Amino acid sequence: DALSVQSIPKPTIDTPDEVLIKVHACSLNPIDKIRLAGDLALVSPEEYDTSVLGYDVSGVVEKVGEEASKAFQVGDEVFVRLAGMKYGAMAEYVVCSVPEIGKKPSNISFSEAAGIPLAGLTAFQALRCGGAKEGSKIFIPGGAGGVGSLAIQIAKKMYKASHVCTTASPGAGTDLCKKLGADRIIDYRSEDFEEVLKGEDFDMVFDTMNQAPQMGGLLKKGGKVVSISGPPTIEAIEALAGKPSIMVRIFMFLTRNRKAESAANAAGGSWEFIFMHPSGKDLNEISGFLESGEIEAVIDTEATSLDDFKVAVDKLWSGRAKGKCVIKVA
Repeated sequence: DALSVQSIPKPTIDTPDEVLIKVHACSLNPIDKIRLAGDLALVSPEEYDTSVLGYDVSGVVEKVGEEASKAFQVGDEVFVRLAGMKYGAMAEYVVCSVPEIGKKPSNISFSEAAGIPLAGLTAFQALRCGGAKEGSKIFIPGGAGGVGSLAIQIAKKMYKASHVCTTASPGAGTDLCKKLGADRIIDYRSEDFEEVLKGEDFDMVFDTMNQAPQMGGLLKKGGKVVSISGPPTIEAIEALAGKPSIMVRIFMFLTRNRKAESAANAAGGSWEFIFMHPSGKDLNEISGFLESGEIEAVIDTEATSLDDFKVAVDKLWSGRAKGKCVIKVA
């Protein structure tokens, strides 16, 4: 009920490094539900009476600022994870700055491209933070989800991990993970990964669902758990938005995930929480593997227009999506 289609002014370019993009497709992510519930207000307060939801966009450059013209031209096909909250993705036009923008792979649709930025960047950056490399053994739970479905592929194709283990439901979820390249799939409905995988000596564990306290025992000595879910750390907030207020620092200190740190340390490893950061450079790296066909976008649901947005929203909110929920705009 908090979402509705409204007419608002077309965004304008305000700085020389900005680009106006005509949106062809956008996608939703779990963070949109978190934001709608007001749970991001502590870190990023809403500045506008009417905010446009969404972070992921693909489209065509319609106008460029003076500096932006050095990197992009009118007519370029692009995809982007928007950095700010003013110009949300669920719109006909967005404005963003050059460092956020990647060039859309020519061999995929706008809907497929819109499903990549946030989830792909999250997976790519988390795996990089965890030290993923050729020959790594990595555990990525939730392999059929938006982030997990890309993380499996990025681990195998971009980082050349030798073994990727994941969790999924039997049937469609398991079949998808096999198709994406997972080497081992744990049925989370009948098996407890903490028991099944204990002592497996993973180089890295990617905590996508706030399960870090249960993951320390899976690490080899020197291994690392990287979390994107659960209570963030002061360090992660500082990397995202600069030094927080004293009240935020106190709150972060009190809610710090010490069980996750202790579990990783007990195994001789480490734990870190990270926020994804928008990066056109990283998107372009991912784009090369999309272009070659080594990585594919996984679309669960596609709404046919902005007016039909509830189709995508309802599926994402249900928690049963296999891959991404996208909305065609143009």
